[in-house]
Amino acid sequence: NIIKKGLWGLARHLGFNGGTVLEPAAGIGHIIGLMPLDFAGDVNVIGVELDSISGRILKKLYPDAHINVAGFQDVKSIKDNSVDLVISNFPFGNIPIHDKQHPEYSGWSIHNYFFGRSIDSLRPGGMIVTITSHYTLDSASNTKMRRTLADKADFIGAIRLPRTAFAENAGTEVVTDI
Repeated sequence: NIIKKGLWGLARHLGFNGGTVLEPAAGIGHIIGLMPLDFAGDVNVIGVELDSISGRILKKLYPDAHINVAGFQDVKSIKDNSVDLVISNFPFGNIPIHDKQHPEYSGWSIHNYFFGRSIDSLRPGGMIVTITSHYTLDSASNTKMRRTLADKADFIGAIRLPRTAFAENAGTEVVTDI
């Protein structure tokens, strides 16, 4: 079962077998820490974490990774067309992000900004495997955002998780998509 194998299992199932991996909302590294051991020698990890305490913990836990303690919109070292896999639990909410490097996404809600910016970071053939707000797919008011994303990437599919999917480990009930 792909869901039981998590985001990394899904990435593997879709053909990922190594390369540069970006975790743009890394926290203290839960997703990085779930990377299968057999990927270890074949993966170069780039992590981004806005919170300075979590970012410093992340640096200590993953000293071989390139960790940026800053907002995703402020990290200049992640170039367009530079990563093979973006794997994350995108932050979500109605928080607009402003990015001078990628002005076409400025003002988008945080989860949609992360999609746009992540797509730009991918090399041709790369993929995004993430948990995100169901509003990325469900929002009736933001067809321009979905059209922009569709023009830049191929949509492979989504899995709608039940509201209670994160109740036990995160203490929250929210509808999310992978």
